[in-house]
This record gives sequence, structure tokens and C-alpha cells, in this order.
Amino acid sequence: MRKTLILLLALAAAHAANTLAVLEIIPKAEIEDISITEVRHLTDELRKQAVSALPSEGYSVLTRDNMFALMPPDEAEAECLAESCAVEIGRAIGAEYISQGSLGKFGNELSVSIELYETMSGKLLGSIVMESSDVKGLLIAIREQAKPLFEKIIKSKPIKIEDPKPDNSQLSTLNSQLKQDAQKKSNTPTLIAIGLDVLGAAALGFGIYQHVQKDKLYKDYKKMDEGKPQKEYDAALKKADDAQNLRDIGFISGGVLLGAGIAVHIWFW
Repeated sequence: MRKTLILLLALAAAHAANTLAVLEIIPKAEIEDISITEVRHLTDELRKQAVSALPSEGYSVLTRDNMFALMPPDEAEAECLAESCAVEIGRAIGAEYISQGSLGKFGNELSVSIELYETMSGKLLGSIVMESSDVKGLLIAIREQAKPLFEKIIKSKPIKIEDPKPDNSQLSTLNSQLKQDAQKKSNTPTLIAIGLDVLGAAALGFGIYQHVQKDKLYKDYKKMDEGKPQKEYDAALKKADDAQNLRDIGFISGGVLLGAGIAVHIWFW
């Protein structure tokens, strides 16, 4: 029941008047000394600034879990997620706006670039580039520069909040519709099954992505030159092991969720 409520809330958020999806910041191949946890923290701060920049009424910012739940159960879409095709992902999950970011190096400094798109038109609303010698500096830069970027959403499409007052005929029609809906057979089992299917497919897509990352990290580890400090070998191996663990979690949870979805389909057929 709890998972069903989460899914329904996510679906409601995706169809709000103005929905923003903030994709995970993707580290480039040359980034080796930053952990997944640190990159996720930068993305979380980016979402926090988006929530702060947008009015609470008429706008919603999807969480990480929302986006995984709303991703269509299709292999092409999962591959698109891995390649960070921002506009296509935004259209797939029903978000009107979407941002994507990448973490790389410029000279001896770390560099984060963030782009904000309107998904229907594919129009680039704005972008920012932040540089720092360390991760903490990038975090501070996001706090200073991200909010004005997301405020461009308001300027691109001002919203109108209306409070319609239905007349008696509208109330009568609404009451009649509610009575008809109450007489229909409940669709809760179907929604639960579909929700489990979507979550399972999203988890498998995540597992596939981590599998690719795992292979790449292990190859990089095996190619490391001899004579490097043991600390560097241990760090490279840990990254590869972490990717493998995340892959296993994605495959196991995806299989369990899909199996549960199939069981619900069969049971209530």
C-alpha cells in the first residue's frame, strides 16, 4: 500500500501545471577522485535551489525516486537515461522543464556545467558553468548561481492561479459523476500491478547502467601503471566494487518488483 501511494503521488507531480526534473550530474571519464556520494550531494543541492527558486503553487520539482518511478519500462528509454538525453527524458516522464549537468575538469580545476531546457520545444532557457579547485567550492558555487538559472522558468511561462467557483449546475454534474465513479469496479489492483512493473523496469535500467560503469571501472583498475601508491589502487578498486554492488541491488530489486507485478496481474485477472 505504501508503494502504491508513493507511485500515485509521483504521477500527480508529473502532471502538475509546471514540472521540473533535475537529472543527476554526470561525472566525465577524467574524474577519478570524487565519489558517487559527493556527486549526488551536488545534485541534491541543485534540486534544493530549484525548489527555493520556484513558487510552491503551480510548480513542482521531481525527486530522484519520482523520476525512476515515472521512467517508461522500455529498453530504449533506459539507454537514453544512461546517455543523459535530457529533452527526450523530460518528454518521456511528462516534465515541462528539465536540467542536466556534467562534472569535468578545466585545467587543474573541477568544472560543473548545468543546462536548463523547455522540453516541448527543446529550447535552451539558460546555462551556467562553475569552477573550483575542490568539491566544496562547487557546492558553494551551486548555492550562489543555480537559483537565478531556475528563476528563468518563471520568466519563460508565468502561471495564473485561479480559484473557479462552480455554479449549481456544475455541482450537480460533479455529484452525478462521483456517484457513477463509486459504482464502478475499483482499479486499485491494476494500478498496483502497473506501479510495480514501472518500478521494476526502472530498477533494472539502473542495474544495466551500473553494470556498464562496473566494467569500465574494472578495466581502468587493471590498466593502472605499476608503482602507484597503494591508496590509489584501493580507491580505484573500491569504485569498481561500489558499481558492482549497485548493479546487484538494481537487478535484484528490479526482478522482485517485476515478479510481484506479474503476480498481482495473475491474481486479480
